[in-house]
Amino acid sequence: MYCNACGKAIADDARFCAYCGTVLGQSPAPKKLIRSRADRKIAGFCAGLGHYLDMDITLVRLVWVLVTLMAGVLPGVVVYVLAWIVVPDEPTAIPIAAGQAVTHP
Repeated sequence: MYCNACGKAIADDARFCAYCGTVLGQSPAPKKLIRSRADRKIAGFCAGLGHYLDMDITLVRLVWVLVTLMAGVLPGVVVYVLAWIVVPDEPTAIPIAAGQAVTHP
């Protein structure tokens, strides 16, 4: 395989060109902060934050409660409500039966 940027021969399974550093193939999709539908307790923000940070969701919830109690209850609740409004909800997954045509509403 050859690098498209510099034209040098590289390994077939390489993700980067060893000569010029160009990323080969498709770059991974960037992570998005979204509110979780599956793990939600109130609004799904802490679960979404836990998924985004690759942390345990229970730990994120405990840290959120501790910071809220230490900073005063009102600021923590206000920030949570603002995050509830601003952070988008996870898209709904619609199961498709085999042989069924896919249509977009």
